[in-house]
Amino acid sequence: MLPPIGAQGLNLGLRDAALAVELVSEMVKNGGDPGARPVLDTYDRRRRRDVLPRSVLTDLLNRTLLSDMLPAQGLRSLGLAALGHGGPLRRFVMRQGMGNPADLPRMMQP
Repeated sequence: MLPPIGAQGLNLGLRDAALAVELVSEMVKNGGDPGARPVLDTYDRRRRRDVLPRSVLTDLLNRTLLSDMLPAQGLRSLGLAALGHGGPLRRFVMRQGMGNPADLPRMMQP
């Protein structure tokens, strides 16, 4: 069993690899250069939308864990307790963790 941060990293890594395969395959099939700037820019733009919000949230959670400020620790504890009790908030967070299906590389779409 993976810890949540490890699972999130695995999911992000799989999406990174799937998009790279998709973009490189498309360029090779069309006789283009898979390392061309437009390909790299497309990869960066699409992955940034997925990676940046998760990185910011993970950093924020880590900072509250390491903080000596009681209000930050209290808010973190309340938030994690709310997630632990299930319900709509937990389902929302789980859906966000899986990523937007419309943004997934083709090989990962249901």
